[in-house]
Amino acid sequence: MDGRPRDVAVWNQVGVKVRGLDLEELNDIAIGTAKGLGVDDAVALGARGADSMIRFANNSVTVTNRVEESELTVYLARSRRRALASTSNLQPAAVKGFVRDLFSSMEGLPESDYVPLPDKATRYTASRAGYDRRLEYLEDELPEMAGAAIDAATTAGGKRSAGVINAGKVTVAILTSTGTRGIDSRTAITLNIRSFAEKEASGHGLSCSSSLSGFNPEEAGRRAGEGAKMMRNASEPEAGKYTVLLSPTVASNLVETVAAAASAFSVDAGTSYLANKIGKKVAARSFSLTDHGVTAGGFGGRVFDDEGVRTRSNKIVDEGVLKGYLHNLTTASKWKVQDTGNAGFVTPHPWNLEIGSGDSTHDEMVGEMKKGIVLTSNWYTRFKNYRTGEFSTVPRDWAYLVERGEIVKPLKGMRVGDDLERMFSSVALLSKNREWIQWWEVDTPTLCPWMLIDGVTITRAYG
Repeated sequence: MDGRPRDVAVWNQVGVKVRGLDLEELNDIAIGTAKGLGVDDAVALGARGADSMIRFANNSVTVTNRVEESELTVYLARSRRRALASTSNLQPAAVKGFVRDLFSSMEGLPESDYVPLPDKATRYTASRAGYDRRLEYLEDELPEMAGAAIDAATTAGGKRSAGVINAGKVTVAILTSTGTRGIDSRTAITLNIRSFAEKEASGHGLSCSSSLSGFNPEEAGRRAGEGAKMMRNASEPEAGKYTVLLSPTVASNLVETVAAAASAFSVDAGTSYLANKIGKKVAARSFSLTDHGVTAGGFGGRVFDDEGVRTRSNKIVDEGVLKGYLHNLTTASKWKVQDTGNAGFVTPHPWNLEIGSGDSTHDEMVGEMKKGIVLTSNWYTRFKNYRTGEFSTVPRDWAYLVERGEIVKPLKGMRVGDDLERMFSSVALLSKNREWIQWWEVDTPTLCPWMLIDGVTITRAYG
């Protein structure tokens, strides 16, 4: 079971790429074919991505690459039956055949809770927020950037470093059978670096930005090298409850799961701990969470969602109170609320997440810890029970014990176990400074502060 409703056909076709593709022309072909077949509704989303990448290991560049990919996603509805599919075979004849095959696939489907597309046509203008043309072609500059990160890590105490830099642009064009059309682009550059002083002494650093001016490989490298140096002779902690200070990297991973639980699809599917809690307290008063379709510095999202509805900013949690869920047309109709511009045809989802800032510095937060643990990186976040929000995650890289505001020793071999509502209801302090985070543990770009949280359960990871 993949969580998709049974009344929607979803499949994928892979083929060749057309270089120099005009996305809007591609959409015209798809929608023209769909209309000729007599559909009630149709959406074509043409997407093109160009990504420059450099990988490095043992302080040396190992791979440089540039990838350009294009894809067409088509949604069709007829007689209360719906189908959705994607293809990268973008020759005009192949696109027409693809749409015909998708149309034919609906014959055996049951009727669904079909909601028609907005009948008023909208023409969208691209937003320049989150776009820097300098990030489109950076192949020549990437080795120097990687070298800067490696050198900074080495100077700070890391003996060997590995990681990856990605930089590029994504463009999405939409056309609907009701005449809505538009095109929008985003750029991003991300660095993920891990440095080692010894086999089990590692540190981690990130730099993520929608613009070249916001990218800082030296700072990411410094953090990774410093963390590696500090992790020498780490030991396992005693199990118990601690005040825990989460870096933006760790906090963003958990915040993203809160946003996922705020999807109306998750609520309807019975996999959300936020079910039946609109208007109720679900976090500390200091905690607010907003999703932005487009925002300054954000490198996710666009001005329109997958159904052609204008994206916007939606308060998910405001001063600790759950304000609402994220919706597409189908879930909004079911809940009798306004669509929030977060489609996904199947699953409403966030675009760019923002957590409100606090009034503390990092050092002030450490100084408040009588007995606590600072975590800078994590992985393997898993849920014991989605409905109650019970989860566990495994800290890695630089982590350390704090007593009476002073760093005592580095720690390893831990597991954090808690539930999301209890944890976010126990946020004591947030930092003034916030960072954009996206990497393989955080899919949704998130602007996040450091978070000081009371009463977090720490156990040993093994045994």
